[in-house]
Amino acid sequence: MKKINVLLLLCVGGFYFSQSVVLHDLNHSRLMSQVVNKIGVGELADDEYEGSPFLEKQFLPSAIKGENGVYLLRYNIYNDEIILKKDDQYFKIPKDGVEYFNIDNNRYILRLINGAYYIQSSAEKGNYVIVRKETVKFTPAKAAGNAYEQSRPAKFSANKPDYFLYNTEKKNITPLEKEELKKLFPDKAAELDQIFKKNKFKNTGDFNVLLNMISG
Repeated sequence: MKKINVLLLLCVGGFYFSQSVVLHDLNHSRLMSQVVNKIGVGELADDEYEGSPFLEKQFLPSAIKGENGVYLLRYNIYNDEIILKKDDQYFKIPKDGVEYFNIDNNRYILRLINGAYYIQSSAEKGNYVIVRKETVKFTPAKAAGNAYEQSRPAKFSANKPDYFLYNTEKKNITPLEKEELKKLFPDKAAELDQIFKKNKFKNTGDFNVLLNMISG
């Protein structure tokens, strides 16, 4: 009887292990289902433009929530795409079922919110976190019209980011503006007035002060 129980446990354990491996393989294949070119903008190579469409030019070792292993990722701000590098190929991460990316050991946390990527800009307090939306403007290259004009290479220019309060439980975002937050937290209106008067919100510490008040 003991032998039968042991065999049964081994079979069940083997089944769950195999199922886990299969699910991981399926997810892994899904991550690499959309092949793209390296730059992701037309046919430009990395040396054919000024500025950058990327959060970081290098592909950085990253963890993906729900996936095993370490991946080389680069966030293309202009296209709002996360690109995965494997050997000499590049793949666009699909925007379904993959919502949290830890890039370069907490250097950047990217969250997929309502179909767009946001960069975490604070610690997580209760159900809240501050996120920012980065955007980049692209100016196409321009050839010289005559001997007196100079040609102009393609250029990427970073815009000023927009900041939001993200509710991780309800999955909604609110612009990080005093009046918007007062509507959301009417009982904390006076405290919000004081914080926005004193705080310029330039770094993680500034945002954490606001979150401590909101979640307190």
